[in-house]
Order: sequence, then C-alpha cells, then structure tokens
Amino acid sequence: LRENLPPGTLVTTLRAVDADTGIFGELQYAVLEQPAGEPGTVEGRDAFAVNSSSGELRSRLTFDYERAKAFQLLVRATDAGNASATVTVRVLVTGEDEYDPIFLSPSFSFEVPEGARKGQSIGRVLATDEDEGADGVVLYSLAKPSPYFAVNQTTGTIYLRVDSQPQAGGGRAKREPREMSLEVQARSPLPASRSATAQVTVDVTHTSFGLAPD
Repeated sequence: LRENLPPGTLVTTLRAVDADTGIFGELQYAVLEQPAGEPGTVEGRDAFAVNSSSGELRSRLTFDYERAKAFQLLVRATDAGNASATVTVRVLVTGEDEYDPIFLSPSFSFEVPEGARKGQSIGRVLATDEDEGADGVVLYSLAKPSPYFAVNQTTGTIYLRVDSQPQAGGGRAKREPREMSLEVQARSPLPASRSATAQVTVDVTHTSFGLAPD
C-alpha cells in the first residue's frame, strides 16, 4: 500500500472457502488480536478494518512510510456453525518521493593543486534527503559532462579525469586567477526523482590541462 493514500483505501479482498451450502457456507470475517509480529512490524488491528460479509480489507489511516513500513494482522473467517479459519495478513507500506535533496551548501569552491594527477580528489559535495528507502538514496552527477572533472555518483567526491599540467609562462606571481564552473546534480536512483543542483567553482590557476594560456 502506497503511503499518503486516504483512509478507506482498499488493500485487498480476503476470501475463505467453505464447502457447505446454505447458511453454513456463509462466512463472517473479523480482525483479531494477535501476538507481536516480526521486528519492525506494527500491530495492524487498529490500522485496518475488514468488511464482515465481503472480506474487503481497507485502511483506517493515512500511512507515513518514514514512520511505519509494515503492518501485520490476523483475520478470522467464521461460519454459522462456529467453525473458523484464520490467516495472517502482512501489509507493506511503500514510499513516495516527498522531499527534495538538499545540498549542505548552495555552492562549493575547490582548487586543483599543482602537480595533481588523474584520479586525484579535489573536493567533495554532499546532499541529504529526508525520504527513506530508495527515494532517500542520493546519487551525484555533473549536469554537463566535463573533460577535466568527474564526480563519484555515490560519495560526491569530485576528481580529475586528466593529469594537471604546469601552466606555461613563468612563475606563480605572473599567473592570473582562473576558474572553471561545474553544476552538480543530486537525485535518487528512481525514475522521476526529485533533484537539486549546486554550483562548484574550481580554481585552476595552477594547471593548464594542456590548454592555451588564455
């Protein structure tokens, strides 16, 4: 059952079979009290109601995946002769992508050090997501591919795709500050995931990446 659906949502229709015909084949359904279920499972007696004649099981609440992910209840079918059978019903709540990822900062600034090599980390971006489950997993990517930089999709570490090369044209004092801009996106692995972006400014004063000085 998806979270945030209104009370009264149909979960399933339970049906027991009785070989008797007539009144002794008519069944009445009821939710029973039961011992505690598996760890992480909430007693579902107050959360669901069963229609005594049709066996329709409906929710009595709106569920929040971040608060409860599974319910368990015991349902009994009884015939007119008081013969009965019981079944355990386990309802799993599925999450929705309710929250946007949030970067710890709207922008990040890093520097490529002199002599840095291919694969070297120059910094890390980080975002959080209040969703739980797969919707709360954060993956990182560059909005536009870069020939010089890449981002580790799970850690947010930005690293060099090429060796840093010394900038031609003399000593450090003669170098004009130079910067490159990247846009990093955070999202979950699911389709139609909510996403967020952050700007990354990289100081490339001490590298040329093999480019012309300008």
